[in-house]
Amino acid sequence: MSLLGICQWIEDTALSTAIRESIWGFPILAAVHVLGIAWFGGAVLIEPRELLTWKRLGLAFMLLTGALLFWVEPLKCYHSTGFWVKIALLALIAFAKRPSAVSLILWAAVILASRAIAF
Repeated sequence: MSLLGICQWIEDTALSTAIRESIWGFPILAAVHVLGIAWFGGAVLIEPRELLTWKRLGLAFMLLTGALLFWVEPLKCYHSTGFWVKIALLALIAFAKRPSAVSLILWAAVILASRAIAF
């Protein structure tokens, strides 16, 4: 099955349809995703080791809500250049050895690319 076929299958699932067609599902999910971004970003900017658990929880929260946002509109994401730029930037961040100015710039670029998905 092609990637486009998988995206079509995901969009046709009951979960995707339920969230997409609900009045508050998508807006709440998007707001919670932004909260996860703030949680993770705040924990990353503060360096102490004690916050490692908070960083991991924030990252997990952000990735889970991001995956759900993708699940709601996979075809829109598939056809969005912003989405593919975001995925490429996330892959670059995944290969970064440790937080640095470069990774902060990449995270800022991810946020900008995310805004392009909406339009």
